[in-house]
Amino acid sequence: FNQAKSGAVIQKNMRNQDKLSSLSFVFLFLAFTKLSVGAEKECCSSVLLDSDLAVHKIQGDRLGFYTQLGYYGARPAYRQQGGDFYIFYLEDEQHWIESKYFYGASLLSKLVNKMDGYCLDDHNNWSFYNGSDLIYSEVLTSNCSKIEDICCKELRISSANSEVIIDDQSYYNNQSKNSLGNYKAIGVNNGRYVYQKENLDSFLEYGAKHWTVSSGVGQNTGHIIHHGGSVCPEHIEKEWQISYTNADGDWEWKDDPFLKITCVKEMTDMTPKEEHEDTGPVAQPYIQTEHAGQASSYSAETVVFGCITMLLLSMMIAFFARRFYRAWGRGAQGKQLLFETLDIEQAGENQASFNKFEDH
Repeated sequence: FNQAKSGAVIQKNMRNQDKLSSLSFVFLFLAFTKLSVGAEKECCSSVLLDSDLAVHKIQGDRLGFYTQLGYYGARPAYRQQGGDFYIFYLEDEQHWIESKYFYGASLLSKLVNKMDGYCLDDHNNWSFYNGSDLIYSEVLTSNCSKIEDICCKELRISSANSEVIIDDQSYYNNQSKNSLGNYKAIGVNNGRYVYQKENLDSFLEYGAKHWTVSSGVGQNTGHIIHHGGSVCPEHIEKEWQISYTNADGDWEWKDDPFLKITCVKEMTDMTPKEEHEDTGPVAQPYIQTEHAGQASSYSAETVVFGCITMLLLSMMIAFFARRFYRAWGRGAQGKQLLFETLDIEQAGENQASFNKFEDH
């Protein structure tokens, strides 16, 4: 009797161990599944949309710094800092676009990033409207950047021509010469800093696709100008112009190849996530494939979790397949086959085992 009882106890313990193993597999599977779903990477709250001078001259007003403003199309959406433009994911077309006025206004889009990643900066495949067609540009990029990490807050505008005299006339008139000097950032407008000369009504501002030094914020005319520009005025090295009056007394622009804008104070962090070059950041080659969900929206940790989850799932399938094969080999069918595979004891069997021990 003791031997039979001991054998039954050992058999029961083995079944319990099998149950614990099965439960462990299920628990690990659920745990890793939850981790893989929750490991979706976070997107940048501040992005820079930038390009070279050629694109700035055509679509410069839509470039600059953007900050996240909620979600649209189940992805983060952005608004230009101090501007009128938005960047969001268009679900119907499965790509990112820029537009004016509001989220979803696809008819007014001039910039398109043809990729379906969860984050705007997952990949750069930007095209811009050149007036007749959408043209792909490898230097039109979006990346995680903050304006205070990229652009100087205090600038100096200077020129070697400010003291030059030609034919008894100064190369600079009084208005242009008074526009030189030190400027400090006072805010953000059109995705870029707005600067003011200390204690004077002289402002350096970007608007209508050019940088201008004028006597008031929002003016389209002034005495120093650069058509096209950049997101930061100190990154511009040529093509600055100054105002002058011609022989007829009309105001015109003339080139000043020696005019330059420099940082007065070095920034504490001059290392953006992508180096800024004079030609603009260069995107990596991109191959557009058929839509395959949001695979690009997950981080490396998620991929690892997914692999472990698949491994655990395979082990679970192999474990239960082996039990199924053994139960089927013993002649189990129907519910009995299911119960033995999952190691679930039927009520009748439990009662029979109990009665057997009572008889002994």
